[in-house]
Amino acid sequence: MTDSRDTEVSTPVPLAQSPFAPLLRAAFVPAAVCGVITAIVLWIARGPAGGLSGLFGAALALAFFMSGLLVLMRLRNLDPALLMAAGLAVFFGQVLVLGLILAGAVQIESLDGPATAIAVVVVVIAWQVFQVIGFRRSRQPIYDPAVSDTVGTDRNEAA
Repeated sequence: MTDSRDTEVSTPVPLAQSPFAPLLRAAFVPAAVCGVITAIVLWIARGPAGGLSGLFGAALALAFFMSGLLVLMRLRNLDPALLMAAGLAVFFGQVLVLGLILAGAVQIESLDGPATAIAVVVVVIAWQVFQVIGFRRSRQPIYDPAVSDTVGTDRNEAA
């Protein structure tokens, strides 16, 4: 019998079957392609500085989203409440690191700010769209069948 305060789920989920793996597979490649296309368009429209800044922005956005999913894939066996707390902590860490990188990037004179921002926005939108598509196609259950059988009964009576 497991206690609801356990930090680990009783049966570990293999990394390949993690609910975050399909999201990463569905979002990374299309978002990267959108980032490269954006960088090429920015290179044509704003010159080499715009293109390189676009690549920097695309890489920054990809690293931001990919790092979050990779960390959550490693923490996938935590209790759902702890996984939510871990997800919030991961996001806070990502935003903190992103802020430090952007604070340092402001010091680079050759960095084209608008081109970087355009590439970041394009990759963020592409990532979100394809992540939602990946989630819809992954057919992840929204409930735990073992727990749903005890809905409406006292935990002690069900055991």
